Amino acid sequence: MKYFTFIILLLSAAGLAAQQVHTISEMRKVMMGQDLSAHLRWDTVAREHLFGISPLGRLEGEVTIVDGQPFVSTVDKKGRLRVKRTWKVEAPFGVYAQVPAWERIELEMPIRSESELQQALEGVLQHKGYDFSQPLPFHIQGAFERVDYHIISKPKGEIEHSHELHDKAKKHFTVQHIRGELLGFYSRHHEGIFTHRGSYVHIHFIDAPRKHAGHLEHVAIGQKFVLYLPASRVSNEVEK
Repeated sequence: MKYFTFIILLLSAAGLAAQQVHTISEMRKVMMGQDLSAHLRWDTVAREHLFGISPLGRLEGEVTIVDGQPFVSTVDKKGRLRVKRTWKVEAPFGVYAQVPAWERIELEMPIRSESELQQALEGVLQHKGYDFSQPLPFHIQGAFERVDYHIISKPKGEIEHSHELHDKAKKHFTVQHIRGELLGFYSRHHEGIFTHRGSYVHIHFIDAPRKHAGHLEHVAIGQKFVLYLPASRVSNEVEK
């Protein structure tokens, strides 16, 4: 009976982990200019152990939330990057999760692109037995050789939107030899919801000093880094 109880608890914990990811509206509606209105107010979401990403307002910046700490990155009229902490922000779409505990996994492999990073992540998920039918957050810390990222910065007076205008509104930044972290969400079933078509990940970058933050485009990691996945295991100290 005790082993049966343990299995039930283990499956329940995995189910809870899978239910932690919340999606608000859809990326494709924004990309196609169908709906840029505010569907998410970050100050209404429970902050404890909160991890989330979204664009800012009417595509005027990026929002990255790491363990209940919000980082809002924008670009001023002179093209200067600004990162501030505030909860008083809205978003046309977003994805988030409350993750109270992470499993720490040390990896040693070179990464030369976001697609290689996705492949490495999938290899670990398969090895660890994670459920590929469910979305999940992941977190990476380490020293990066190079990071290319952008901040969406749509002109305030621009009403219409399209794929072309979206690409035009991106302000691109590059940093090299820098420590920081990546916060991402993985799913095989949310293309157009919170991932771009042809990709299973949506990732934001933020550096250790909290001076750079935005939507990841390219990453190069020399060798070692640490991957964090939601802890879906429970203690085996089950009541007998």
